[in-house]
Amino acid sequence: MFLGKIIFHIDINAFFASAETLRDPSLKNKPIAVCSNKRGSVVTTANYIAREFGVRSAMPLVEALKLCPQLVVTGVHFDLYEKISAQFVELCKKYTEIVEVASVDECYLDVTQVIKQYKRPLDLAMVIRKDIKKNIGLDVSIGIAPNRFLAKMASDMKKPNGMTVLRQKEVQSKLWPLPIERMHGIGVKSAELLKNAGIYTIGDLAVCKSNHVLFVFKKNAELFIRRANGEDDSELDIDSMVKSLSQSTTLMNATSDYDEITIVIEQLCRELQQRCIDEGVLAQQVTITVKDEMFQSYSRTMKLPAATNSHQEFFENALLLFDANFSEVTVKLLGVGCSHFIFRDIISEQLKLF
Repeated sequence: MFLGKIIFHIDINAFFASAETLRDPSLKNKPIAVCSNKRGSVVTTANYIAREFGVRSAMPLVEALKLCPQLVVTGVHFDLYEKISAQFVELCKKYTEIVEVASVDECYLDVTQVIKQYKRPLDLAMVIRKDIKKNIGLDVSIGIAPNRFLAKMASDMKKPNGMTVLRQKEVQSKLWPLPIERMHGIGVKSAELLKNAGIYTIGDLAVCKSNHVLFVFKKNAELFIRRANGEDDSELDIDSMVKSLSQSTTLMNATSDYDEITIVIEQLCRELQQRCIDEGVLAQQVTITVKDEMFQSYSRTMKLPAATNSHQEFFENALLLFDANFSEVTVKLLGVGCSHFIFRDIISEQLKLF
């Protein structure tokens, strides 16, 4: 039994590839690789059947096909992924109001206040898992723990379609033996640096002194050591997902010079593209904001033809909005924003390869 908080981490198994089987049921039980371009050279993600052949994310498609000649390659379908993700989040919110959307396919739930309705945390997890399977059609893995970090680690222990309880008293037996690269928050480069320093497992990190790993984690050294010991007092962030992004600038002198205005809008769109890349989002809507010489503010918004993080797409559509609405305005401030995001960390990174 948990005496304190109870946190669930729910992760949709092989989300993009699994979503493709909902779109096309004939793909069920077949090895699938999703690529941002069917003729693209890199695998964005693969389902578990394909992974059994050694197919992995970021693998060259040519290599993946050698490992698995029967591999079915699909393109990406953003609208489908967004729809399923929204259904997933709303379903999680049926069980508690404290939900942190960590990414398009994973949520943290604080179920501390609702768990009394169930005999065990596992019983609630089973209800949620069955609900997701019935109403969305996808399998999930659920980690159950007294804090956010342990819940994330637990959900990764049994995939696909598993449920794992990880108690504080089990940290030494279940967490410490894991290789250091399995620790959430530690990337490939950090793992290599730690191994070079003689830290091969999570347990090795848990018992080392913070000054021994300052060269890797800098000011966060103590934080990672605490987490390796199963300690994490961070609260769930229910407003974690950014809703909109914008860039603006105030001109030195108010102007109606179209060429100057065009240059400024294009630069703002380039800056906006970088922010979208940093946040791992694709936008479906663009907004232009104008303040005139009296600092009266006006905004216009339009839906984009497709989700994007391209500065050229932002620029062309923002300019259309400006031409249609503000071509006669003497401009003192210009702003360009985007919203209605699809959160695509994985796909966004792959798109940048093409």
